[in-house]
Amino acid sequence: MDDAALPETCCPSDRATIWIGSGHAAYLGPSLDLDPHLGSVHCFAVGVDAPFLLRVGDDERTVRSALIPARTRHQVVSEGQMLFLYLDPDLTDERVRTALGLLRSHPCLSAPRVAGEVGLSTSRFLHLFSAQTGTSFRRYRLWARMLCVAAAAARGADLTRASAEAGFASPSHFSDSFHDMFGLTASTVLTRNARIVIDPGSDGAPAG
Repeated sequence: MDDAALPETCCPSDRATIWIGSGHAAYLGPSLDLDPHLGSVHCFAVGVDAPFLLRVGDDERTVRSALIPARTRHQVVSEGQMLFLYLDPDLTDERVRTALGLLRSHPCLSAPRVAGEVGLSTSRFLHLFSAQTGTSFRRYRLWARMLCVAAAAARGADLTRASAEAGFASPSHFSDSFHDMFGLTASTVLTRNARIVIDPGSDGAPAG
């Protein structure tokens, strides 16, 4: 990728913007000094202002963009603005596609319940899910819960109640899970007055 900076119109201010849609999400804003973290879905990272340092295990490299696979512990170090795109995998099995939709709409569902909905045994379903998505059922359900909390927060819901309704056992469970998945705390994002934009067609909504 060319090292030239993106047009300034892409980044009108230092205020972060988060987009939430059906099976995808995006973040545009300051890098926020991220700690090492482990994503639940694939992430495409782009340095908006300049290249960034990507650390994966003992490997370090300076890049302008990178596709970071799900369940890969990594750290992004940047002093400029970053664009992170979180994407559902491109699926070939309709049963797994149906399962993802069920989880996004109802993130408290168990693996046996989802497996039954798509007509598979639990063991067969979990194997197929991992093979098709590149992530585990548990990690994807955690991602679906995060999307639901973000959607609820965008509508003005209390974060503690929203996280409980999405299936998190406690505020600390939500906080620890958020940090492990994104490398920072949810409060850090909120104190930056991040703007959250919800796709009207999104099926990510708090379970009720």
